[in-house]
Amino acid sequence: MSAYKLELLDIFSYSCMNCIRSLGYIKKLNAKYGKYGLKTVIVHVPEWGFEKNKGNISEAIKRNKIRFPVKIDKDKELIDKLKVNFWPSQLLIKNSKIVYKHIGEGNYKALESSVRKHLGIKARCIFNKEPKYTRFPTVYAGKNKKGKISQIKNKLRFGFIYIDGKYRQNDEFLKVNGSLVLLAKGKKINFVAESENRKPLKVYVKINGRFIKTFKISTPKLYKIAELKSSETKKLTLTTNGNLRVYSFSLE
Repeated sequence: MSAYKLELLDIFSYSCMNCIRSLGYIKKLNAKYGKYGLKTVIVHVPEWGFEKNKGNISEAIKRNKIRFPVKIDKDKELIDKLKVNFWPSQLLIKNSKIVYKHIGEGNYKALESSVRKHLGIKARCIFNKEPKYTRFPTVYAGKNKKGKISQIKNKLRFGFIYIDGKYRQNDEFLKVNGSLVLLAKGKKINFVAESENRKPLKVYVKINGRFIKTFKISTPKLYKIAELKSSETKKLTLTTNGNLRVYSFSLE
């Protein structure tokens, strides 16, 4: 008979900033309640085509130090059965029945309460109050996610990506050779991107017209662009002289 009494499914995608943030709380729950009979499983669902590649997934598992079992739901068959169409999401399963479900970030205190209830645990809680998390919307670049692309203008609008140079908007990504500009909020700016030929490609970063740094991207994944002191809205400019594929921007 299995020693596990309760199963926690974390619906996850490795280039999703929301999922990565949520993962930290899932790790805490697993560390505390695994010894009481909680089994945590990552269900990896591809948001982008490159996330179907097993090699990319394996690399991401190592990079994010995921120690749980990982189930790859390449064709989204499992989440269809679970009636989940958004991630991150968490589900608790006991005796083959779903006893708790939450779609999106947050609700970690309620998740822990449900874990404790179904395991019969009275030990001290991890989350005495609900953890805070970023609520800035993701800015998408591809057609499928209705990315808003325009030529550079004097007046910028949040949620739009402005281009100066050659570009092409595909279903999943925006391919650009030149500069792109957008309004960014929060202290941390990330994006999902790749070099078209997977060779290292330099990207130059400016914030409000001031040069910040240069960094290189190659394989498709989530990259940190900048970490700043102020959360005020700022003008972000990225410039490259190669074919850069941009999928989305996430702001914290």
